[in-house]
Amino acid sequence: MAQATRYASVLAKIGAERGTFLGEDKLKALTESTSLADLAAQLRETVYNRLISRLSKPLSSRKLERSFQESLIDDYLKIIKYSPKTAQSYLQTYFQGLEVENVKALIKAVYTKMSTEEKLEHVYFRVEDYFKRRIVFEEAAKAVDLKGVAAAFRKTEYAADLRLGLRRYEENGSVMFFDVSLDRAFLEKLYSAYQALPRQDKPHASYYAGMDNDSFVLLSLLRGKILGYDTNWLRLAIPRYTYNLPKETIEALLTAVDYESALSIALKSAYGKLFNKSETPEETIGNAQKAFQKAKLSYAKEARMKENFNIGATLAFLVQKEAEVRNLSAISVGVEAQLPAEDIQRALLLPD
Repeated sequence: MAQATRYASVLAKIGAERGTFLGEDKLKALTESTSLADLAAQLRETVYNRLISRLSKPLSSRKLERSFQESLIDDYLKIIKYSPKTAQSYLQTYFQGLEVENVKALIKAVYTKMSTEEKLEHVYFRVEDYFKRRIVFEEAAKAVDLKGVAAAFRKTEYAADLRLGLRRYEENGSVMFFDVSLDRAFLEKLYSAYQALPRQDKPHASYYAGMDNDSFVLLSLLRGKILGYDTNWLRLAIPRYTYNLPKETIEALLTAVDYESALSIALKSAYGKLFNKSETPEETIGNAQKAFQKAKLSYAKEARMKENFNIGATLAFLVQKEAEVRNLSAISVGVEAQLPAEDIQRALLLPD
């Protein structure tokens, strides 16, 4: 079957859904909403109204965020369903990133001693229904401590990483390594899925996979240097594979004596232009993280004009949808906090 024929169905869906994207002017107008009710009213004629109209009153930014995220899940499921079988495995792995976020949210909910009902509110169960793990998450939500969470996931692919996170937590009382370990494992799985893509699709997925993976490596290592973590700890924290970072660069970053030395290495890497030294290391890393996200979004917006009949078209759409959902969530939080529109707009992720 020709490549064009295989992608015809999903491209039709993408074409229809792309027409529902909110423009930059609309997003900026939403930042001027006087209340969450006003924000919801301004979204009445958009694709999000179907979900927002079901929300109970009073509205909260958390309720709106769930509606936005559910819309993203809708689109993921449509894209996977209508994509050719040769691309579905990769897209399913990409979608699993949302399940990883569910696991991380549940860990934080248990750590902060939320009630079972509150814990469940932080899980998007349509994701778990897709992966057939709803029962596991419901069991994990009943856990009274992190050991109980790890036990609930003992028969899943997350078991080893949760055990590692639990061991680190028992050593230093921090849940940070749960996130690091889960993210690293997800990126390694995504790398394997990328390697299994057909030859004609691989070049069209490499930019997105490389940005996600390599930004995680660089930013994790820089954060580790700020916190003074040793080389062995840092080796455990990053994926075994990279896309545009040679082994020599990784080794130099791992063994750098301090943050400044590591930053100088990052500046010379293929991603150096995305780093600008700020007043503090934390600001430098935060700005770099946003720069990576903006670069990926800009690439996706440009790619939609040239990516046809390959997996790049689906990834470009999903990257744009994820950015829109992130922006709407930021707007709802800002409006709820009654922040000035200018402050909310600075938090938006918009392409250059």
